[in-house]
Amino acid sequence: MHTQWRLLDLPPMTAAENMALDAVLVELRGQGHSSNTLRFLRFRPATVLLGFHQSVQEEVRTDYCAAHGIDINRRITGGGGLLFDESQLGWELICDKAVFGVTVPNTSLFRRLCQPTIAALQSMGVDASFRPRNDIEVAGRKISGTGGTDSDAAFLFQGTLLMDFDVETMLKCLRIPVEKLKDKEIESVRKRVTCLAWELGTSPDCELVKARLVEAFADDLGVDFVPGGLTAEEEDLLAEKLPHFQSQEWIDMVRPSRSRTEVVQAARKSPYGLVRITLQVDLVRNTLKDLFITGDFLSFPGRALYDLESVLRGKKIVAGELFTLVRDFFASGRIHIPDMGPEDIIQPLAMALAKVDIAKAGIPLEWCNRINTTCASFAEVLALGIDALLLPYCAKDRTCALRHEDYCTACGLCSVGEAWQLGEERNLAMVCITNFEHLQEELTRLKKKGCRAFIGCCCQQFFVKHTEDFAAIGLPGILLDIEDTTCYELGEERAAYKGSFDRQTHLNMDLVRAILAAADKAGEGRHGKA
Repeated sequence: MHTQWRLLDLPPMTAAENMALDAVLVELRGQGHSSNTLRFLRFRPATVLLGFHQSVQEEVRTDYCAAHGIDINRRITGGGGLLFDESQLGWELICDKAVFGVTVPNTSLFRRLCQPTIAALQSMGVDASFRPRNDIEVAGRKISGTGGTDSDAAFLFQGTLLMDFDVETMLKCLRIPVEKLKDKEIESVRKRVTCLAWELGTSPDCELVKARLVEAFADDLGVDFVPGGLTAEEEDLLAEKLPHFQSQEWIDMVRPSRSRTEVVQAARKSPYGLVRITLQVDLVRNTLKDLFITGDFLSFPGRALYDLESVLRGKKIVAGELFTLVRDFFASGRIHIPDMGPEDIIQPLAMALAKVDIAKAGIPLEWCNRINTTCASFAEVLALGIDALLLPYCAKDRTCALRHEDYCTACGLCSVGEAWQLGEERNLAMVCITNFEHLQEELTRLKKKGCRAFIGCCCQQFFVKHTEDFAAIGLPGILLDIEDTTCYELGEERAAYKGSFDRQTHLNMDLVRAILAAADKAGEGRHGKA
């Protein structure tokens, strides 16, 4: 006779109710109360649901959500943001860790947990398969994602199944992390996701999908599912926890104070997740006043990142010592991030610390967040000497006959002309970049000609996406963020990649002048020593 598990299938609930119930179920199961459970969940009203480590201000278009009655909340598990409306179905396993014989999740466990959903989809004629780290795909397009957390002796694993998919609303709700697009090389969101309605040609019956999932999980786990409701203890704890999950304190729990002038931020994308580091610094005392580690990755236990932040908070800004603290924290077993390790935290931390160092060259710290460097530190680039200035075609006037040419006549009608004139006054090699391949060609050409270092202008999203490409070419440089709405924010990055973006951006000329002045000063220092 099979072991019996509870099947918990409640009517659609608000996001706060669903998230509070998640916390209740895993907490009580971890304490040895209640029973192992398979739970289905749906949301009403529609909700933008963030991962545990994500920030609302970084991930969500709050004005659009407010205007259209779309809730915002966060999961108790990690991962990325998603729009969860009544066309989506969520499933969860809340069970003893002993069921799977592991105490810390890994890719093998996520593969095992995805198999029942894969089997259920295949039984409906959908050729689904596992995609590491924790997704299910159909012909290369994601149809389901999974995540998890733990509490004492219990795991909570959850997955979403896209029954139908409103692409337009999702794009309007979420600030889609463009850093993810490079690896998949896709043209649009439609080409990297799918749903049952698209695969089957019709919207599936939700009860049928639930039945197939129950059957598949029962076969995989070797258990029988018995429908049941909440226990009195669960209902009492739910009532106690619900106000917290309804509160703005919970929703805005991850809130980097990016508007403050003493804050710098850096991001790095690995194949397993995006990690953002936000630092609030005290330059006078050379200490970290505060820091936030955010992103779309999974970590265990749930509070581990907060503990790591606490270890680093208040420490002196000495890169090597901070990196050692991160490595020791991982080595002590206090945190586990599937497929990721301390270096995945250290690398964006190093990038953020590099921005702090920029202030030591006399650049206002409020501008340092708009500066990136490649292949050398800011001070090292200035010490080498600047030989070239690269400017983006998208900052030229839209009506300019030279918009898609690699040069400029400095007519004064756009910021490119102003920057071009400043470069010519300094005898810099000047180039207007017309597309991504042109950028690669020019950087390679400049390096072969003996160019020591360059200054370029591009948006932050472009740099994050192409950090490894700049590094591979190997020419030291300083990249300055541009003003205004960029191709990434408008969803037109592919057009920009090809050189056909038809909007106009503007260079941050105050920043350009400040960096050129710092380069001039460094040059005077070199000549003085000579």
